[in-house]
Amino acid sequence: MRHGSRTKLITAVVIALVFGSGMLVGYVADGGRGAEAALAPSDSIVSPAAQPTHRAPVYEQLHPTPEQTERIDSILRDHRDQMVEIHEEFRAARETYQARYDAVIQETREAIAGVFPAEEEERYRKLLAEFDREREQESASQGARTGK
Repeated sequence: MRHGSRTKLITAVVIALVFGSGMLVGYVADGGRGAEAALAPSDSIVSPAAQPTHRAPVYEQLHPTPEQTERIDSILRDHRDQMVEIHEEFRAARETYQARYDAVIQETREAIAGVFPAEEEERYRKLLAEFDREREQESASQGARTGK
């Protein structure tokens, strides 16, 4: 395989891995928010009109009696600690994932830089630095808009 073709193949594989892992992390992260809503105790539920972004738990559609509501709340309290533990494990796994992800990106960039002669390598590194700055600014402005 020619050197240029190998580089293109490696780049395509890295892009596919990044895209796929990003989708997986997004799916898992979104699933975590759904679990928090499902475990909300009934006395903390606000009417759908007052809080349109959150759905009432499915069991509310059955209009449980006060006794049933009390039992459901007890079940939710009993399981809340387990959900908190799972969320903490996910956060730790996400940190580990991010560190490994960043390391692979850095290794890939270093390998690509090694392909170029000194002048082009320097230009490549400057372009990467500019790209990183722009991405950081975009991320910061998105965070400011979403309040994150």
